[in-house]
Amino acid sequence: MKNRLKNNTKLFYIFRFFARFAMAEGVWVLYMLSKGLSLWQVGMLEGVYHAAALLTEVPSGAIADLLGRKKVLLVSRLLAFASSIPMIMSDNFFVLAFGFALTGFSGSLISGTEDALIYDTYLGLGEERRFLGAMSRLGFVAEVSGGIAVLAGGMIAKRSYLLCYIVEMGITVLSVAICFLLCEPETEKRREKRPTLREHFRASTDVIRGDRDVRRLIIHYSLLETFYVSVYFYSQELYRSLGFDEAGISIILLGAGAAASVGALFCERTARRLGRHTEFAAGASLALGIAAMGVPSVPTSLAGFALASAASAMLSPLGSAELNRRIPSERRATLISVKSMCFSVGMIVLFPLIGALGDTFTLARLLVLLGAALGIYVTTRNFTANRGR
Repeated sequence: MKNRLKNNTKLFYIFRFFARFAMAEGVWVLYMLSKGLSLWQVGMLEGVYHAAALLTEVPSGAIADLLGRKKVLLVSRLLAFASSIPMIMSDNFFVLAFGFALTGFSGSLISGTEDALIYDTYLGLGEERRFLGAMSRLGFVAEVSGGIAVLAGGMIAKRSYLLCYIVEMGITVLSVAICFLLCEPETEKRREKRPTLREHFRASTDVIRGDRDVRRLIIHYSLLETFYVSVYFYSQELYRSLGFDEAGISIILLGAGAAASVGALFCERTARRLGRHTEFAAGASLALGIAAMGVPSVPTSLAGFALASAASAMLSPLGSAELNRRIPSERRATLISVKSMCFSVGMIVLFPLIGALGDTFTLARLLVLLGAALGIYVTTRNFTANRGR
């Protein structure tokens, strides 16, 4: 079993690369606009995605805890493949919404499940301390994969949006193949009689109710992720308004991905140097970067985008490591899925709101306001936490 678990630690990098190779991610907003949709409708589609994820987020985590993480990852990849079909077959808003719902289902199945499988693998090897380093490197792989995918997607989309989705479907098939090679670790708790779904939810709820720090961590990291992801997607329209075409935008997104790669790669090293101040430094950098994106100067805006991307990439493994340390193995996927559910709630509210305000005002002004609001929140939270100590 230990040899198979060691094999897992290698396969995770390959799986992460293929699972995050989302070629359409950098052009989907432009693709939807090319189909005749407004920014408000684009925001609604993103809302559909997160509504679907919200409905299945916690149940999918519970299923992963009770039936196995490997099976759930496999179903997630199959749904990811199926979700591209409506995108290439129709211009109808409701058909496209169905495709986004499938994507949401796929995302809810992989979120929580993948991190839980990774943590339990290192737990089974007796190497839990290596988890943050592994998540940092996996984050680097994800950013490299996403950067290459975005660049390739932008180049291909300049000729055909349709081809972009077809190639992405082929990459998804490769991630399906990797799922069959992964090993499912068996913890002592999971060797015992499996609880019912109701009993599992009750026990998971008790953990959240009984641990105030877990609740705060879930809400905090979900909020930071919501801000960055919203800004990332609308950056496509921001930079198009500044005169960049699809290829130019893909290069910008590649640069953001490169910055995120650096942030993810140096997360563990930064955490060793800054200690408990790492979270505040990353959160403040995220706020500053978002605000800088709205500055009229293109170089300043691009530098802000890079800073925000690097900061967000650091926050992801920090949050994952902190939560996994506090969550019992037999309910790990469920409780991490609660964080993803909170993120979906935030996206359902914030993403369409930015789209609606963007139709009325300008995205640049909104970004300055969003960055300022986030900066106030991060500073206030840090001050309150330090006073509590």
